Amino acid sequence: MSGKTVMIFAGAAAVLVAALVVFYGPTRATSPQLRPGLPIDALAETVWIEEFDISPDGGLLVFKSAAGGSYDLWTVPTAGGAPTRITGMAGREMAPRFSPDGRWIAFEADFGGTDVRDIYVVPSGGGEPTRLTDHPLSDAGISWAPDSRRVYFNTSMFWDNSVAAVDIETGEIERVGPGGSGQLSADGAMFAFTRNTRPQDDAQSNQDIWIMPAAGGDARALTPGTFDWRDTEPRWSPDGTRLAFVSDRNGFNNLGVLDAATGEATMLLTEDVEHSEPRWSPDGRWISFTRNLDYEYHIFRIPAAGGEPEQLTRATGVNGGSRATGQTRGGHLWHPDGEHIVYTHSGPSRTGDLWILPVEGGEPRRITDHQHPALGDPELFVEPEFIEYTSFDGLEVAGLVYKPKGASAGDRLPALFFFRANSNGQHPKQWHPYIQYFVSRGYLVFAPNFRGSTGRGKAYRQAVHTHGGDHDLRDAFAGMDLLAGQGWVDPERVGAFGGSTGGFYTTTAVTKDPGRFRAGIVWYGSTDLVTLSTYGSMEGWNRFLIGRTPMENPRNYYERSIIYHADEIDVPLLFLYAQGDGAARFQQIEQYGIQAEIHGNWYDWVVYGGEPHGWYHWGPASVGESLEIMSAMFDTFILGDEHDVHAMARTQREGIRIQRNPTIELWNSLVNGQPPGGG
Repeated sequence: MSGKTVMIFAGAAAVLVAALVVFYGPTRATSPQLRPGLPIDALAETVWIEEFDISPDGGLLVFKSAAGGSYDLWTVPTAGGAPTRITGMAGREMAPRFSPDGRWIAFEADFGGTDVRDIYVVPSGGGEPTRLTDHPLSDAGISWAPDSRRVYFNTSMFWDNSVAAVDIETGEIERVGPGGSGQLSADGAMFAFTRNTRPQDDAQSNQDIWIMPAAGGDARALTPGTFDWRDTEPRWSPDGTRLAFVSDRNGFNNLGVLDAATGEATMLLTEDVEHSEPRWSPDGRWISFTRNLDYEYHIFRIPAAGGEPEQLTRATGVNGGSRATGQTRGGHLWHPDGEHIVYTHSGPSRTGDLWILPVEGGEPRRITDHQHPALGDPELFVEPEFIEYTSFDGLEVAGLVYKPKGASAGDRLPALFFFRANSNGQHPKQWHPYIQYFVSRGYLVFAPNFRGSTGRGKAYRQAVHTHGGDHDLRDAFAGMDLLAGQGWVDPERVGAFGGSTGGFYTTTAVTKDPGRFRAGIVWYGSTDLVTLSTYGSMEGWNRFLIGRTPMENPRNYYERSIIYHADEIDVPLLFLYAQGDGAARFQQIEQYGIQAEIHGNWYDWVVYGGEPHGWYHWGPASVGESLEIMSAMFDTFILGDEHDVHAMARTQREGIRIQRNPTIELWNSLVNGQPPGGG
């Protein structure tokens, strides 16, 4: 990003907005190449909030933000005002939690983007952080004891997935028992967590809710014998007698309540709409939750005793988030006064910020503002269109289509597939700088929510089991063909990009139908599913999407791995990876790179230093650099412009030392030497 561009943003934001409206406003440019696009620097610097907490007295919020260039913790008065940065460590600080007495904030931090986390505390007014855990494996999932003296967390330090507690004064660590990352009841007596006990659950059919004494003791399943149901997201009622939860027992993720003593389940809603993020009001009378309405998310509340749900948010986009869907960033919490809800809101024209809403009626108020001033006009952005269509086998599938302003059917636009991440993810209607940038340049962007995506019920999610990289891509191709048939898309000018699972979809799409594509960009994706299956964290992903193991199911692994087909493929590919990524390792670039060199295929790569898996966790500098090289890549191979992408890649990767995630070999060497279930 040039210094000249930064000077323009800093000194003439209003002029820039006016210029963008001229180029990108109601008058359609005659050629996509003439559209200047939204400013990359401003897009990169428009960071977002997804993790936050509220102080016990309700007066202060703490949140994670990259507004300072890296991910740190900030506080802001709930009443509004200028945020204050309270951490500035060399790595990423995240997942903040206030202590019950309000004196401390516990948080997780990693270094080098490795996502190997340790637990810290810092005074809520700011000061020097204190490190509470320090070992080679990851600690996460913070809960405070009611006395504010201990922090509970989930850890692998005891050779299993354990709950442990650390004394914040002495640093003494005590194992509570085997469990999972869960929630502590308000009185500090019990943990609630989820566990899958179904043997070889390759289809991801099961999840059960368990409770365990915080003082140690045997865990007890509240949903035993429900191997075909996923019971998730347990949240304790204020009095500790009930748990709100989400279950797909009726075919969709719906909200219910469990009796903690008996395990009796009462479904509060049974509908063909998906719910997530249950939260109890402080008095226990209400449960709030988010509801997915064709990939737009709204916060509702319902009486805990049962009744009709009431919609609380109205703004288009994602209100409150949904961790169950992978891509739907954000969350919501009840204010301690019981009269307000604090939540994140993000939309196609607005980055994720903190808002507060009176639950009995009234207008929401924005608390933070992370939108770059050059991007303040919502008319600069495009709202997606929700589409449904029939796929190759008669299944009704869905997606989101982003069309350039002023475009019309018959324009035959250059187009990009944007493939979603996560084996069960989805594309929601939220802030996405990459989508908005390319649409502003004149590209149509198609974000398919094909089979396997969340949001359309259990059968739809599981329809991709063993068919990942095949049936789902055929869904996507059918959608793009529909848009081409309507005159929206020029089928001779199509590219693809995506991250993680979306990176796999990109490499597999050009493998299945190379003639369809002019270029592809792979964010931290796979090129060889066989080696991917040897990465411990990826085995379940492979079993679900590809099916069983490479030795048991060799044809699927062969057909959906690009390295075995490099002699048939000549689609230019750019690989953008992260230095600390343990899920998509540099080995995947190397494996395709060797084949590409042998067969003369165009490819290049960049690894961004100190970054983890997931562009949404990258710092602004890496987001900006990736947007610049992606723009040059697609403009060169789809629009016919001339950019030296190889030179840009060399420049961007200068000084980056290629390294594996440092825990991988250590984990293998330690765990392989332990007896099964050892502790």
